[in-house]
Amino acid sequence: MDSNIILALRFKEAHAAALAEVLDSLSEIMVCGPIVAELSPRDLYAEEWLIDNGIQIDWNLNRPVWRRVAELHREHALRQKKSGGGAPRRVVTDYLIGAHAEINGYNLFTLNKRDYRFFSDLQLITLRGDPNGTEQ
Repeated sequence: MDSNIILALRFKEAHAAALAEVLDSLSEIMVCGPIVAELSPRDLYAEEWLIDNGIQIDWNLNRPVWRRVAELHREHALRQKKSGGGAPRRVVTDYLIGAHAEINGYNLFTLNKRDYRFFSDLQLITLRGDPNGTEQ
């Protein structure tokens, strides 16, 4: 699950009810450690909230995940350089989240599928009718 889903639920942002409905339909929900780090500037109690809501946190990112992150970040930097777009934006957290899900065979629930467009084997879940999402 991506951090944008958690923030929308925690702070009752747009689509919170629809997001909760999708979550209720999932048998197991897991996030990786970088999600907790990404949430911390806005939510000091994110880890506790995740645990209290039965959401597992995988703190271990193995070598295949880090290698996939390095590959994607390198490709991103090359695209930026080729396009004259300057230095690549810092997308390592998005790559960590996506690689964790992809390498472990998890689906990723997100509100922004664009962040994960370079993952060839990653299955995304998002809200129906969401222009940024897929029809799940």
